[in-house]
Amino acid sequence: MKYRKLMLWMCFLLFSNVVFSNEIIVQNVSSNVYVLTGKDYGTNIGLIEIADKLILIDPMPGETHFYQLDKTINEIVGKRPSYILNTHNHSDHTGGNAYFKSNGAQVLETSPIADSVQAIGVNSHSSKDTLYYLKGSNILFVGDVYDTSWHPTFYSGGTKGFNEAIETILNIADAQTIIVPGHGPIANKAALVTFRDNTNAWIERISYLHYQGLSTEMIMKDEQALTILEMFSANNKSPVLPEKAISRFIDRTISVVESEHKH
Repeated sequence: MKYRKLMLWMCFLLFSNVVFSNEIIVQNVSSNVYVLTGKDYGTNIGLIEIADKLILIDPMPGETHFYQLDKTINEIVGKRPSYILNTHNHSDHTGGNAYFKSNGAQVLETSPIADSVQAIGVNSHSSKDTLYYLKGSNILFVGDVYDTSWHPTFYSGGTKGFNEAIETILNIADAQTIIVPGHGPIANKAALVTFRDNTNAWIERISYLHYQGLSTEMIMKDEQALTILEMFSANNKSPVLPEKAISRFIDRTISVVESEHKH
């Protein structure tokens, strides 16, 4: 657990030139790529310059911070976004689409923007997850398929969809690839492998306890399950999750397990 947290923190320091701009945190991760994070939602927003194009990925800094995000972008690159891409359609990632569209940006369902931006569809967190790989910079935006600030949310694709999505990322990435999760600190391939293994260990443990007849309340007291749960905290939070969130995570995991058991 300590190794994983240290590795994520080192990735954060290594890949980030962090600047705080009022309510927006700016990380310069390559010569033409920035990760901007609003404090309300913690959504990692991609800002990419390619030739004369300026691309935003998941522009949601919080309902009251669109102007500040727009201002920050202008301070960084001196122009407004041309295109918007979304890793999936949940509001904490698409909430800024309308604002930037009203200011001239085009929201794209796919990414025929440039050969250097590769879009890959998977089904894990949502039925229409899209990964965006920036070939020239070796940076991969993966949305909520991978979250380093919260527990995994694999409810759309289940165990199979989750593992296929992670395998897709691992097949694209190398040891130097910068992996930008939907929320939380920037990571790398080794951290993602650990996340995958912990997620599968969690599913296996909850499945075992559920079919042993344990209730959600009893599972919440299982030391092995709680130890696995701690592995998903990248910032040493204690407790890792509120009790309601733990209970909901167990219940939703059980729903996935039961659905897969029927098939």
